This record gives sequence, structure tokens and C-alpha cells, in this order.
Amino acid sequence: MNENDLSYDILKEIFNIGVGKAASMLSEIVGKKIILDIPNIIIVESEEQNKDIGKHFSALPQGALMVSSIKFEEKITGEANLLFPANKMRSFINLCIDQPEYMGCDDLNFTDMDFDIIREVGNIILNSIVGELGNTFQVSLKYTLPEVKLFNADKFKRNLKSQEDLCILLLFISFIIEDVKIEGAVIINLTLDSLNELMEMTKKMEDDLNG
Repeated sequence: MNENDLSYDILKEIFNIGVGKAASMLSEIVGKKIILDIPNIIIVESEEQNKDIGKHFSALPQGALMVSSIKFEEKITGEANLLFPANKMRSFINLCIDQPEYMGCDDLNFTDMDFDIIREVGNIILNSIVGELGNTFQVSLKYTLPEVKLFNADKFKRNLKSQEDLCILLLFISFIIEDVKIEGAVIINLTLDSLNELMEMTKKMEDDLNG
């Protein structure tokens, strides 16, 4: 699937509706205007991973990453990961609690309260994105509670490369709060059966639009 396919446009629109809902919820919670956008999505199928994943991942954030993850199952099974540079998440946390965004931006010793904030942010964004897939295609999904971890970027990428039986939806995401822009990604790991199911549902919607 490439950017000229209607299926690509359908998925991108679904994901942008999801992040739009997440942005509204987060804006209401923190009392500040938050803008979320997904400028690009990439599908890497399992047989393409060794060849293409390094190329795609070169555009992902480097260094220490804050990763929030949820797992989901039923008709579509997989795991969704929200990742942002850890120092940028420090800036975001500061803005949420009305501290200067630059305060302690090099301090990666996150407190329990910091993790709670990031866990809630991740939960809202990931549930909105994956949930919008379920809403659009009328598929019920069951979710696990979100987990938040700090990762070295290279280690995180190696972990993904080792999961050769999974397909990857790679969504680049930008997060703007009070003119501070944070660029990261949402990585959705799907089984091959789940990816095929998703593409079949997308193709059916495409056929309905063309019909």
C-alpha cells in the first residue's frame, strides 16, 4: 500500500480522527490547547521487515525513549506503542503542571507522578487511535492496562526487529502544546491475520465509497 492508494487515505483519516479525539480530551484535562497530528503512516509486512525496517526507523526519535504500550485482542490482535523522546516528555510534564517547559529537561529520573501522567496520556492517545479502528469497522476490542517504560532507542528497535512474525503499522505523530512541538511515533504490531483482516475491512470500505 502506498500514499496514492485510497486504502492509505482511509486508514490515515481514521487515525487522525482518533488523535483528534485524544487531543480534545487531553486539552480539557490539562487546560491547555493540544494539537495532535499524524502526517504519515507506513505498513511494514513481516517479510519486509529485515529489508525495510531499518530505513523506516532511521526517522524515529533517538536516544532515551518514553514508551507507553497497550495490548488489544478479539477480531484484531496486537500491541500499540506510543513513543516520544524522554527529554521532550519531561517538557510536556512540566507544561502539564504549570512549570517552565525547560525546567529539568535533562533529568530523566522520572517520579511515580511523572509515570502516572505519561501512562494516562498514552492510554488516551492509544485507546483513541485503536478504538477509532474498532468504531469505524464495528469491531469490539479488549484492552490491557497501559504500561510505561524507558528504553534506549536502539534496544527498542532491536526488540521490534526480532518479532519477525509480526507486521507493523508505523504512524509518525506530532504533538504541539503551547508552541512546543514533540515528534514521535505510534507503532502498532499486528499478527499477519489481523493485518489481513484490517486490510479486508479497509478494502470493503473503499469499494463502498467507489460504488
